[in-house]
Amino acid sequence: MSAVRLGLRLAVAGGRESLARLGLTAFGAGVGVALLLLCLAGQSALQGRADRAAWRDSTSATPATAPDAALWLGVSDHYAGEPLFRLHVAALGPRPPLPPGLDRLPGDGEVAVSPALRRLIDTVPADRLADRFPGRIAATIGPAALTHPGQLVAVVGHSPEELRAHTGAQEVRGVQTGPPGDYFYTAFARILLGLVAALLLVPVIVFIVMVTRIAAVRREQRFAAMRLAGATRAQTAIMAAAETGLGAAAGALLGVAGYLAVRPLVAAHLTHGGVRFFDSDVSAPAAALAAVPAGVALLAVATTVVTLRGLRVTPLGIGSAAVRRRPPRAWRALPLVAGLLGLWLALSVPFPSDQGEQPYVYFLMITLVGAVAAGPWLCLVAARLLIRLGRRATTLMAARRLAGDARGAFRAVSGVVPAVFAVVFLAGLAKPEPGGHFYGELRPGVIEVYVGDQPASRLAPLLGGDTVVVRASGGGSAVSCAELALVVNASCPLPASVRARGLGTYATIGVMGGEIKEPVPGHASLPVRALYVRTDGTLAAEERVRTRAALVLPRAIVNSRRDTVLQETRLQDELATYARLATWFVVLVAGCSLTVGVVAGLIERRRSFALLRAAGARLAELRRVLLVETAVPLALSVLMGAALGSAASYVATSAGGEPWSPPDLGLVALLAGSALAAMAVTTAALPLMNVTTRYDAVRFE
Repeated sequence: MSAVRLGLRLAVAGGRESLARLGLTAFGAGVGVALLLLCLAGQSALQGRADRAAWRDSTSATPATAPDAALWLGVSDHYAGEPLFRLHVAALGPRPPLPPGLDRLPGDGEVAVSPALRRLIDTVPADRLADRFPGRIAATIGPAALTHPGQLVAVVGHSPEELRAHTGAQEVRGVQTGPPGDYFYTAFARILLGLVAALLLVPVIVFIVMVTRIAAVRREQRFAAMRLAGATRAQTAIMAAAETGLGAAAGALLGVAGYLAVRPLVAAHLTHGGVRFFDSDVSAPAAALAAVPAGVALLAVATTVVTLRGLRVTPLGIGSAAVRRRPPRAWRALPLVAGLLGLWLALSVPFPSDQGEQPYVYFLMITLVGAVAAGPWLCLVAARLLIRLGRRATTLMAARRLAGDARGAFRAVSGVVPAVFAVVFLAGLAKPEPGGHFYGELRPGVIEVYVGDQPASRLAPLLGGDTVVVRASGGGSAVSCAELALVVNASCPLPASVRARGLGTYATIGVMGGEIKEPVPGHASLPVRALYVRTDGTLAAEERVRTRAALVLPRAIVNSRRDTVLQETRLQDELATYARLATWFVVLVAGCSLTVGVVAGLIERRRSFALLRAAGARLAELRRVLLVETAVPLALSVLMGAALGSAASYVATSAGGEPWSPPDLGLVALLAGSALAAMAVTTAALPLMNVTTRYDAVRFE
């Protein structure tokens, strides 16, 4: 305990230098705590949204939660591209199952709506929206049934006889409370968020390591004096850990405060699926508020102890415990080569369909891990290439330094590779134009009404001169190619492959799969599978068609090109925003780590630089050496991530038969700008060159 107390005293009594070290350590720990808590809050928000959506998946197989039953018919709808969920219900007894957010089930002629839907109904004409919910609004649905504050939900009451007349109504005795139908998607999103948290934490850990390295070098005289006075190596390690622990503990508390300050902004501005979260959902578990700060502080202390194991603290000073480290070997590139070879095979030799996309994911992960593993060896290769091609003394000096410590040079920027990889990979998967004329896609202004094999007599209000009717014919669809080309992006005559297997990935529901046949005699007697209603493309005209379809057949699935474009645009914008934020953060923290590394290297080589300056080297030349040492690994990591991300996205899109878009100028500008910003951060250490290379540093004692 005496060593701990002495370490704490020295931490706060060492002047500005000690306070600066404490500040850097606190900064790294605070950023790590805030990021982890925000990611945990994000996972809680996703889980809360999934729990609130579970009731919509109630079926006749759901365990009973009420004494009586009710008829349920759930329908997915849209308004102006926004998802809208309609639940048609009819009580079969005095105590039927209730959706959350309601204290009673709407009766015949009554409607319960969410607050956002109520506001929308009050602002638009009835024939566009309100007529879809026949009856008077008798209740407001509470937040317990809504996945987000702006969700559009309606529960429409009917009589049992009326609802039984509609195909698809189920007798339900319980409300689903377990994982919803899209739980796999939610679980995948939570796992992805956890991986992002780990990815963002890597540069923070590297930053703490570099700060510890500086602290160890600057405490050289103090540790040497303590060893001379009889202190053991264990005691010096304990004192160093106590100093780091003090800064990490302060940073952890600041990180919690930062999380509490940022959490309302996250809930108010960040979206998932184009919509915001409830404020109460964006909250890390209570246990995490205590466990995360303590864990990050302990991690910082453990990092300090492990880092000091590589130093030899003696009464005569501090030196490296290892006389000479072997340079990285070429075998480090084997996982990278294996991953790239696997991706090439995945493109050249398609895997069996029963394996799905698993092989691509495995090879993708191998490639990413291999890139990080091969980084030090590639940094060594780049340094040797500079030695061979360099003509200036400063370039040769920097290249020699990189070649001598390739692992340390790459360590500070190791988190940049997966961050840039993710950004470029997602950009390559994005369609160049959301909703843009793919074969089989709906044309603008066309409304698809999928009715599911209904007699034409029941659909009379929807039939007209501007309606193309697709009829069910065996396992396929019967429709004239000339009529089909009026409502979807298709050419006539249809290619043989399209006629045999449908319109493909981007096709509409009515003609998605199965053989497409030309009409034959007796065609008009076949049941109707889907209707395609042409409008003038205005929102009002499209929504009127939706309303008529909801009244004629409540279970009809209605789609438009507007819905697809809006959802795809939102998804791409969100992915791009989050990926760019992560890239800026990782690259800037890498810049901070590089700055700390520059300071550490400058302190370690202060005597060598002072001798060079005394021999006639200009201060600008010495600063150029440091800039080259930092620019080479940073540029290498950005180029590696961009190249591998482009290759992986090309393989993924080509294997799926989708278009590939190379990195555009905006993405290139983002990567170049973030790299330049990181280099700008490192220039903060250059003024120290003049202080540490003064002539008094040449003295030998």
